[in-house]
Amino acid sequence: MSMKQISFVLLVVAAAILTGCVVTSVHPFYTAKDLVFEPALVGNWIKEGKDADGEVWKFEKGRESTYRFTLIESRKATVMEVHAFKLQGQLFLDLFSLERDYQIIPAHFLLKVSQLTPVLRMAELNDEWLKKLLSKDPSAIQHTSVATGDQPDDRRTVLTTGTAELQKFILQHLTTEDAWNDFELKREGTASHTR
Repeated sequence: MSMKQISFVLLVVAAAILTGCVVTSVHPFYTAKDLVFEPALVGNWIKEGKDADGEVWKFEKGRESTYRFTLIESRKATVMEVHAFKLQGQLFLDLFSLERDYQIIPAHFLLKVSQLTPVLRMAELNDEWLKKLLSKDPSAIQHTSVATGDQPDDRRTVLTTGTAELQKFILQHLTTEDAWNDFELKREGTASHTR
């Protein structure tokens, strides 16, 4: 396997951090003025449920206002850099692969954080919702579609617009029905959370 193929596999693995198909961006979702640091995020978080695969989400204090994020699964670990930021008071996380290959554009992943304690509640942009929106209105946000498999439907959306337009789009759809897929993690060592 060539270095290019290895790097591509690593990026695909990083994309698998989130459930299902993921929406990515070639540009960050934040600017320097938006950055915050949330100490409550630091620690190990457990994903529960039948699809959890023994996942541990480990957030450590990184350099300056970043976090070092390690997704630990049963057979592999993926390391990413995370920036926490706020837009109109809403907390978000921008995840970015630490694997570098100058022949492949690294991707930014977005998570919306709705709760930090006692459980970590987050949401990712719903790829299916976004595909439907863009099929009705292709100019809703600058994007491209990338093949992820052999089938015509095996595609994911990559946002290609700049940070300002990304933020405008995110805020426009902050409460749009079906725009976000919610999930939660519990802090390692705490009792299971029940709703």
